[in-house]
Amino acid sequence: MHDASTSRHTEGMRPLAIGQALATPEGRRWLRHTVLPALPAGEAALLAAALLAYRDDFLSQRRDRSTWTVIERLDREALLSNVDWLAGSNAALALWARLMQQGTATLVTAALRVLRQGTPTARETALTLLLADPTRELELPAGVARALLTVALADPDDAIRGLAVEIAAERVPDLILPHWRHWVLDTSRRARRAVWRRVLRIDPLAREQAIALVSSEAVPVSIRSDALWALAQAMTTDEIAPILAVAVVHPDRELAEAAAEILWTQHRHPLPARAALESPHRPVRRIGEQLLDPRRGSPAAGGARPGMPSPFRLS
Repeated sequence: MHDASTSRHTEGMRPLAIGQALATPEGRRWLRHTVLPALPAGEAALLAAALLAYRDDFLSQRRDRSTWTVIERLDREALLSNVDWLAGSNAALALWARLMQQGTATLVTAALRVLRQGTPTARETALTLLLADPTRELELPAGVARALLTVALADPDDAIRGLAVEIAAERVPDLILPHWRHWVLDTSRRARRAVWRRVLRIDPLAREQAIALVSSEAVPVSIRSDALWALAQAMTTDEIAPILAVAVVHPDRELAEAAAEILWTQHRHPLPARAALESPHRPVRRIGEQLLDPRRGSPAAGGARPGMPSPFRLS
């Protein structure tokens, strides 16, 4: 509610005063915060449309809730015609809240449009606010979530597609599990790991596939490293030790260091620790030296006492 003095002030404003206020960020914020909420619907819609033209005020990194008032006072046509970029703005939550009030059909139409045509920021923000955020205020019907994820799973952006896979793995797993062999080869690490986490719990063939990927020289090393990470979550130390022993001496540094990090943090064992001493990569050899050092090593890996902070971080 606004007091009478505010109402009288806004009623007496001249177009020139509004025009002057529009010229500066401070003036526009004053219009959004003080003037816009007090105007009649028609005048408010016109001013909101004018304020919408200053897109820098709506950048997601600018924390300014006064832009939410613009969303609330826009007419429906202007709102829907600008949804592509507003979905990635600092008023995105207000946008989806208002669209929810318009009905599920309107919200779904807008969300699908954003996921197909919006900026990467808009697409990722839409997925987060509508489906991923555990504190979200908007709860969509299951069928709607499925439709949105179906589109997002085909997104060309690794980050957005990875987020979609992560959500689908938890909420609509049948969208990805029939094709899990495809997803563990995806270029998005977030997607690969989300699928591995899910499939290793339910498909006995997943472990065999992960071992095959780790062993294949034809597979990109980033995919091999994630397959090794997946095995580290599913295997016992004795089971994974021979695999780590091979990986720590691999000529590719990324794979060897991934194996050494797993050896240090999760699966300490003398077999890969001794193998690490022969690695062509100095950081990996240091892992082996630390684990096997009788003065400061790890008993689990053949040394004398618990290890120190990761040698990758030592000077």
